[in-house]
Amino acid sequence: MIMRKATCFFTLFLGISLSGVNAQLPSAGTYVWNATDAPKVFSNQLQLSFVSSNEGFPSYGTVIAGGGYINSQDGSVFQLYIPYNEIYGGIAPMIRLGKYNNSGWSGWSTFYTSANANVSTANWTAKDLFAYGNVGIGTTSPQARLAVNGNILAKEIKIKTDISVPDYVFDPGYELPALSEVEAYIKKYRHLPEVPSGNDIRRQGLDLAAMNLLLLKKVEELTLHLIEMEKKMEQQKQINSELMEAVGILK
Repeated sequence: MIMRKATCFFTLFLGISLSGVNAQLPSAGTYVWNATDAPKVFSNQLQLSFVSSNEGFPSYGTVIAGGGYINSQDGSVFQLYIPYNEIYGGIAPMIRLGKYNNSGWSGWSTFYTSANANVSTANWTAKDLFAYGNVGIGTTSPQARLAVNGNILAKEIKIKTDISVPDYVFDPGYELPALSEVEAYIKKYRHLPEVPSGNDIRRQGLDLAAMNLLLLKKVEELTLHLIEMEKKMEQQKQINSELMEAVGILK
């Protein structure tokens, strides 16, 4: 498949020497692009050409191609396709690579840049993504390592934190707050001790790790109160039983 000749075709031949890379531009002649050429033809060359969709490329645009200086039979060659405009090819560049052992070309993959990453037709696909700054979803000014302005749907969320797990509530020396004290606090402040108020949560947000561990502490304290209450009920039952026996004897 041979492309149409345009007014501007360039071929840059790169020569490697001890002093660096020498680039030469021929003074005459044109390069006819063959879209079906095997990847090895780009070895030791950097080529620039205008192409169209009927020449084996996504649409109208410019293609830059190059390859390794010596390795002509491996996958070190590439074609970078740059579309003409949003109508002919969109604004997302695409790239394909020469397959190992000169077994043809890979499929075209979108080459993402900050210029095209947010268009409605561009979808990122990656195995791993490493970000050294903040990442914002639905916001352009993330104030945390990950800031999401919207809902989050997940099958599982696991949080690792340095906050102490409140198992110390079960230590023998732990002073369990009396229920009367808790009642007085609730009447005065309208929320549980240590638990942030509704206004504080609306203003500052909710720390999931801290809140879950705080709720665990309250559950543990409540469990101790129930255990203590059960003991007192058993003692009261014993006292009632003894009283009933005493009453029976008197009769």
